[in-house]
Amino acid sequence: MQKWKEDFFTLWRNKWYRYVLILTAVCSYGFLITHQTVGIDDTPYAYYFEEGLVAIVGRWVLFVLNKLIHISDFSPFMMDLIGVMLLLAAVMVWSTLFYSVLRDRLPIWGYLFFAGIFMSSPIISEVFTYYLHNGVGIGYLATGIGLCFFSEGLMRLENKKAWLPPFAASLLFLWISIGCYESFMIVWLVGVLLLLLAERYADVKRKVFVSLLIAAGITVAAILLRSLMIALVTGVFGLQSMRDEAVQRSMTEMLAWMFEPDAGAVFAMTLKRVFVMYGVFAYAYLPITVFLASAVFMMVYGIYKAVVKKDAWVFFLTVGCFVAAFLLVVIEGDATLYRAAQFLPVICGFGVLLAGYAIFNLKVWLEKRAGAGRLMGLSKMINALAVVGFSVLLFNQCSDMNRWFYVDYLKYEDAKNVMNQVMYELEKDYDLSKQVVFTGEYEVPKSILGDAYVEYNSKTFFAMKRITDLVDEHLLDKFYRDQGVWIAQTPALSVIDWGRNAFDSNAELVRFLAMHGHVIPVSDPALYESAEVYAMSLPSFPKEGSIVDMGEYIIVHF
Repeated sequence: MQKWKEDFFTLWRNKWYRYVLILTAVCSYGFLITHQTVGIDDTPYAYYFEEGLVAIVGRWVLFVLNKLIHISDFSPFMMDLIGVMLLLAAVMVWSTLFYSVLRDRLPIWGYLFFAGIFMSSPIISEVFTYYLHNGVGIGYLATGIGLCFFSEGLMRLENKKAWLPPFAASLLFLWISIGCYESFMIVWLVGVLLLLLAERYADVKRKVFVSLLIAAGITVAAILLRSLMIALVTGVFGLQSMRDEAVQRSMTEMLAWMFEPDAGAVFAMTLKRVFVMYGVFAYAYLPITVFLASAVFMMVYGIYKAVVKKDAWVFFLTVGCFVAAFLLVVIEGDATLYRAAQFLPVICGFGVLLAGYAIFNLKVWLEKRAGAGRLMGLSKMINALAVVGFSVLLFNQCSDMNRWFYVDYLKYEDAKNVMNQVMYELEKDYDLSKQVVFTGEYEVPKSILGDAYVEYNSKTFFAMKRITDLVDEHLLDKFYRDQGVWIAQTPALSVIDWGRNAFDSNAELVRFLAMHGHVIPVSDPALYESAEVYAMSLPSFPKEGSIVDMGEYIIVHF
């Protein structure tokens, strides 16, 4: 693996590459690291990592890691900093993967913008606010290393050298990555197809079909190993009692939707939702805008190159990477949530990398015909405009990422203030030895969440509706909320609304209060049905009458 080490440090030793990447990391995640919040999944960390829920749902890596390094206590600054460092290392490994293929066919700024656009993709903010970021830093890093080993194995197979060790290492790292988050199976498949596509552009005449078969074998083996590891961890740590408390996210469990009576109609609606989320929302949500632009450029350039090079594999691999990207839709029978769309930053980065490759090829073509004439100046101007254009995109992504982390911070401050107000009223006038039942639904103020929605009757709303009406005149209705059309998903979620009924009780909201100095007992879930019925006529907090003493318990109605 000496070659990979040399390639990695060849990129790292370039000052522009190194400093701009570090600056991108600081600009994208600096606010998150320095402004700690308590949000969804930040309160039940002991339930996940000590009691083992995270292992039962298939994400065993963090559970096992917690047995070696204590991560089950809430420590946001340190964990967020480590998460960003892992992500920085991951994008550098992915850059090395493509540098090993394209090398000088792409200028250094191409690898820089690939890594920068990848790392700063605002879609990552959808998952990065969860505790330990659902392991995406480890997942991206392990997948990237696994792909490097996969590439090494292909080269050794072609040269008739010892190919089994690198393929085994590739399997090991894929096993780790899907043990962080099952969506990394998709990242792996997309990565394989993009690697083979880059090789076709670089005129590496690989046996693509054989390579795909090997990749498929590694994928199946990793899924089987994941299932065995879950069973092993469950048995060794005595987690059998947790099995009934969570969806286990096994392949058979996820595919069960296919056997439902109305599976066809449900899946048709799922495809329509995917069309809206990953296409139409490009009007209003920057990461989807960049994704769609990358997808269009990759398809157009792929068709052009397939014709020019007379290489059908260029076309099939280009189409294949998008089929692979949405494979989880078929497996789950549901639209992939943005927090599980780990493939998207990779494709956005590759779209920029491919644009850099195309611009560099055009520059070379012009210079061969230019001598010292006007075409030489045109070549330099195109190169300069590309760098400026990608720099603007990188800046906008960093800015957008900051915006969503700021929204998360404002949501936290709002939740903290509201619950402090609730506790002030309870402590002033009520007996806190009684159970407190929270009813209704809490909505974060529109002044905080305005960017997560498209307002009804706005220009953007009508632009989106004109497109969705061509497919289904009621399609956009599926995304309607009180505040508008719901585009950004995680930013719109409330820790209060989640905490009051997570895991069928208000235990997480009680923990949220405890983390801020307030103590109340966890309510009996059996009280909720009658409390919800009674509370239907109550005004919403903080209006007078929104808190009612029922004798046995107290209702707080949102």
